[in-house]
Order: sequence, then structure tokens, then C-alpha cells
Amino acid sequence: MEYSDNPRKIYGRVEIIYSDNEISRDIQPSSNSLALISHPNEVYEPTLVPTIKACTMEGNSIMDGSFQMMDDTVKCGWWSASICNANGVFTTPPWLELSFIQRPIISWIIIGDEKRGEYPVDFTVEYKRNGTVVTTQSLRNNNKMFLRITAYETDITSVRLTITKWSRPNAHAKIIKFYDKLSEMYEGDAVQMFELTEEMGNEEGNYNISSDTMMVNLYNEGRKFDKGYLRSLMVLDRKLLPAIGVENNGTIEYTSLGVFYSDEWNISQDSQWVRCSAVDRLMRLQSKTYVGLPLTMDASLYDIAEDILLQQDFKTTEFEISEDLRDVVIPKAYIPKESSWDALQEIANAGLCKVFVDRNDKIIIRSESETDTVSQISINKSNMFSFKSSVSLTEFANRISVEYCDIELDDNLTEAVSVTLNIDPNAVLELTLDYTQDVAYAMIESDNLNISLSNFSSGVNACTVTATNTSGALQTAKLTVTGYAIQVSTKTLTVQDDDSVRDSGVTEYTHPASDLVQSHEHAEFIARTLLSKMRAGQGVVTNVWRGNPGLQLGDEYHASDRFDEDNTLTCEFNKFTYNGSLRQETRGRKKF
Repeated sequence: MEYSDNPRKIYGRVEIIYSDNEISRDIQPSSNSLALISHPNEVYEPTLVPTIKACTMEGNSIMDGSFQMMDDTVKCGWWSASICNANGVFTTPPWLELSFIQRPIISWIIIGDEKRGEYPVDFTVEYKRNGTVVTTQSLRNNNKMFLRITAYETDITSVRLTITKWSRPNAHAKIIKFYDKLSEMYEGDAVQMFELTEEMGNEEGNYNISSDTMMVNLYNEGRKFDKGYLRSLMVLDRKLLPAIGVENNGTIEYTSLGVFYSDEWNISQDSQWVRCSAVDRLMRLQSKTYVGLPLTMDASLYDIAEDILLQQDFKTTEFEISEDLRDVVIPKAYIPKESSWDALQEIANAGLCKVFVDRNDKIIIRSESETDTVSQISINKSNMFSFKSSVSLTEFANRISVEYCDIELDDNLTEAVSVTLNIDPNAVLELTLDYTQDVAYAMIESDNLNISLSNFSSGVNACTVTATNTSGALQTAKLTVTGYAIQVSTKTLTVQDDDSVRDSGVTEYTHPASDLVQSHEHAEFIARTLLSKMRAGQGVVTNVWRGNPGLQLGDEYHASDRFDEDNTLTCEFNKFTYNGSLRQETRGRKKF
């Protein structure tokens, strides 16, 4: 079956991950036995196989070229310090324990070292609630490298693995995985309906950040959400993965519609349905503080955008930035302390970018020069319910104004902030200090030698620093930050389409100002790019149609109206509504 078939059968499902290594940042490993190289935090990460076949000195390695020496760069999981005897038995059994926020346990995974062919033979798993053992599972004569054990327990706060016998004599215990995510799949009658949006840019055509939203109604079977085993997990940031599917040769083929994080749970005792609202990962950046970018000479927009995301602990695999932003070099780049959301908006304004999250949960910073992916999906009178074409006032202009600025530094040092602190004996304070003015090349000092300052990181209007009282007595210290004051003067560049102005009069658009636009050339590039788009009055087409999840943001597609006039469009918005059937609203920007 295809999405274009009529009639058709549409399937919807939502997987909710209540606990995994990414959203459960509270996981804490502990052990009574750690080898010199041992990474117990890796046992709850996605790695299932060590990165190398580790060479050891206890007689279990040979010089056949397959073994490699270890260091702290390898993925190896937990290695015990103790070594078992010639029979594989540990005199003092090593144990590994994971502690986490209260959660139910449905199953648990234990994986040994596949590269070396080693695994636990005799072991015990203890499930604890606030330090008290609730239940114990003891396994003997295990011969499996990968083992999933089941245990239906609620409100568990830690799990301990104790190994008494190993599969190889005279060897360390080696566990690469000791964890299992908690997730449930809701489909069929368990899903009353769900609705979600994905957006790459707003209808007005501005360069901005777009955050996606989702809502789903789920069947509260056995009152599990408010009285049962899931009650302690009705919190923020649970991960929702919606999907739409059709049957093909007896198999339902699903298309993922993105990743969302729970923002609100609505559980009514008067209803059998639970409503969950969720947002994408970008929305959280509105409440995350970016301390700022210190004044940096010749920084590219790519480097600045990367710094913003890395400062919020995103991995490089979790975002994608248009490569051409490496060529947009800012002579004296800086960003003041503000929310990470606002900082990314600066990138969007200066680089003519759209910032959004794709269906793989990856943050995309997409410049105007990116090439659209051509989709074979088309919308026409055979599959659409409505067609609306519109041009807003902000989409047509024949005169464009763009501000740019000159940055200069004072020759003399000036005081940015001065604070007096009372610090308890041996206390350590993590401080954030806001400046009274913007400065470059900031420095910090204390007037008390008993107060040690470390981890100083400064933007232009704020800094973070660690202050440590190295004495055993209460100390008073004055901390002073100095730097060179930043002076900003702005200029405005205006370009226009003379023919259009003569024929139609002036329609002016002023681009949002950004301190990252610092040259006449950069301002002119922005102005002429906007003029070439806005004098055409591109406008958008909005369709409500039967839908196909194969049409994604950034795709080029065709939509024809009821008079068969064809439009070539770039997909900027989709709204999916599933309630046993599929209905989709799509907005595309016209291409000329």
C-alpha cells in the first residue's frame, strides 16, 4: 500500500522512553573494585562492544597481532581491579552498582567483553529501593555474552551486580553494558490521537529559530500513569517518538516524525485518557544561559554557532551547521551573556540561517545557500482538501536596510565589576558575575591570597569563576574584573530596486540588527540577498491534504491548485494529525 492509495489504512504509534542514558543524567556508578583503566560510566551508554581487544598482563593475551594496548581513550566499560583465580572464582567478589532516579524495572541487560570472549558465569543482581534490597536474582553457570534478565519491580533507585565467577581464569571482570532503557510502545487502541508540527521557518519568511510541538492522548490502562508503575516518571523531558506507517507486503513500514520531550502531563481521574504535551530540544534553550563569546578576532559564524551548542553540552553528532558559514568571518566577534536561544538568533540574523530540529533529533543551522532535496511527492486536487496562496507585507520589499557596526576598544583598562564575598572555611563557590559594561580581554583578581581563583571564563558582559577558601577560617575577599571597554558605532546600508521603486513606490524592510554584522561587504551581501528574494514577493502556499510523511522540511515539491496551475515550493512547515486516519497541513515557500 502507498500513501497515495484510496482507500488506505494508516497506522500510528508513539514510543515513549521514560529512562535512558541521555535523559537520565542522574545515573551514578559505584564499585568496590576499579582497575587502573576502568570506565564504569560507559556501562549505561550505547556502546555494546569494546573498541579494542585489550592486551592484559595476566597471561590471557598472546602476540598474534589481534590485541592492543589500552589507554583512557578506548571504550572498555567497567574493569575490576581484582583478578579471579585459576578456577575463575573471585576471592573477594567485585561489584558494580548504578544509582538513579526512582523508576520501575522491567528488564536489565548485562554484556561482557565480546572482543575477548569473556563474561560473568556466576553472579547476583540486587534491586534496591533507597538502599534497601527489594529482590535478588542469582544466576549460575551462565554461558551467554549478552544476557537480558527480567524483573518486574517498581520504585527502584539502584541495581547492583556482584560477580563470583568469571568465564576465564586469572582475569579481571569486564562489563561493557549494565543497564536497560525503560520504554513503552503505544499503538492501536492505546493511541486515541496525536498531533505534531515541524517547522523550518515562519510564514513571514524571517530567518529565525523554529521549535516543534506535539500532543498525544494515551490510554491509561490499569491506571498505570497515576496509580501504577509509571507514576514516578510523569516528569519533564521523557522522550516521545511518534511515527506514521502503512502496510507493505504484510509488514507495517513506519516513518519517524521526530523526537519530542514531554513538557506537560495531564492525568484526569475522570477520564481513561492521558494527554501529554511535548516540545523539541530547541525549546529548552530558551531557559539555558550562554555566558557569551569573548571578543575574538576573525571568528567564523560556523565557529560561533558551534561554541553556543557545545557550551550547552551538545555533542558534535547532535547538530549540523552549513559549511558555507565557515566563510563568513567576523573581524571582532562577540556575543553578550543571554539565553542560548537568543544567541542562535544572532547567528540566524547574521548568516541568513534557519535553525530547527530535524526528525533525527539533530539541530540544523541551515544557511540560504543550502540546496533543497527534490521530492517526488506532489499535492494536487486529487489528494488535497484546500489550497491557499498568500503574500505577507514582510515578504515583499524593494528597499532593504541593514545595520552594521564598527567595534573599537578603549586604550586603558576599566573596571567591569567588583564584588566583596565572605567565604566559609575551605568552601568552594561557583560564581557568575555580571558586568556593568561590555569589555574585552577580561582579567580577574582577588585582594586576599587565601582565596584561590580558578576556571575563569569570561564573555563580554559576564563571567564564571570558581573561588576557593584555602584556609580553615572565614575569609573576606574583594574580586575585581577589569578589561578594555568595547565601543560600538552603527551605520546603515540601504539598497533598492530602482525600477520597482519608480513603478510601485517604496516598500521598505529593515533587517534585524546584529553585532555580528561588522563590515560594509557583509551588510551588502545580506541586503542584496534579501532584495533578490523580497522583490519577487515569493509568498507561500498552504495545503491541507491527505498527507505523506515522506515530505520533509527543506524538500522541493510541487503543489497545483484547482485550476492546475503548478507551484514549485520549498517545504517549511508540516502539521500531522492522526486519529486512525492521517490529515496533513503543509506550507511551502514559492521558488522562482
